[in-house]
Amino acid sequence: MSEEIIAILAWLGGACFCGILPIGFAAILYFSARKRGRIGAAVGAAKKCAIAGLHPGPDLVRVEGKIQPMDGAIDGASHNALVYLRLKVEVYSRDSDSSGWKGFLDKNRAIPFQLGDGSGSIWIQPEGLDKQLLGDGIVPTSEQIEVACILLDISPKMLRGQLRYFLWDMRAGQTLIVIGGVGAGTNGMELIKIQNQPFIISPYLGQAVDGKISTQSKLAKVWMFVLGIPGLLFLICGLGGAVISLVRMMVK
Repeated sequence: MSEEIIAILAWLGGACFCGILPIGFAAILYFSARKRGRIGAAVGAAKKCAIAGLHPGPDLVRVEGKIQPMDGAIDGASHNALVYLRLKVEVYSRDSDSSGWKGFLDKNRAIPFQLGDGSGSIWIQPEGLDKQLLGDGIVPTSEQIEVACILLDISPKMLRGQLRYFLWDMRAGQTLIVIGGVGAGTNGMELIKIQNQPFIISPYLGQAVDGKISTQSKLAKVWMFVLGIPGLLFLICGLGGAVISLVRMMVK
C-alpha cells in the first residue's frame, strides 16, 4: 500500500474519531437541550392550583403538598409509607481506549399515593414521571442497598465489579411538587401523565423546579458547543488532509 493511500486513510480515520463522534454527541445534546426547553416552557405555563380547586381537563396544573400516610405501601408503616423507590448502579469500566463510570442498572418501583395540601387530597399516578427532576440521589449504605435489592427484586449475584450506587425514595410526610394533568380515576380525581406533556413529581418546590429545568437545558447547550465546535474543526482538518493527500497521489 502506497504512502499516499495510508495518509488518506489516516486523515479519514482522524476525521471520523476526532470529528464525527464529537459532532454526533453534540447533536444528541442539541436535541436534549431543545427537549428540556420545551419542558421548561410547559412547566412555566402550568397553572398553580389548590387541590380543592382541581377539575379534569387538558391543561397542566401545578400542585404542592405532602404525601399522605397509607397502608399497603412498598415498605414501612403507614406514617412512613414508601411509595417510590429507585436504585441506579454504575460500574467502573476499563478498556484500551477509555475508562470511567458507565450505567449498569437502573430500576424503580412506584405505587399510586395521595397528596394533600390542607384544602384536600388527590391521588397521584406516578408512572411516566421525569427522572431528571427527582433530586440528587443519596449514596446508600450496604444495608439500604440490600433492602432496595429485595424490594426491587434485584439479584445480588448481578452486583459484581467496582460499583457505585445512587438511591431515591419518596415516603409519607415528604413535601413534593407535582405537575401533570388532572384525570378521573376509579378512586376519584388523580394527577397523571398526559401524552406528549411533561409529568413531574419532584422535591424541588416552588420556582426551584423551573430553575432546575433551565439549568439542565443550559448545561446541555454548553456541552453541545464544547464538543461540537472542536469536532467540526477536526472533521474539516481530517477531510482537508485526505483531499490534499488524494490530489498529491493523482498528480504523481
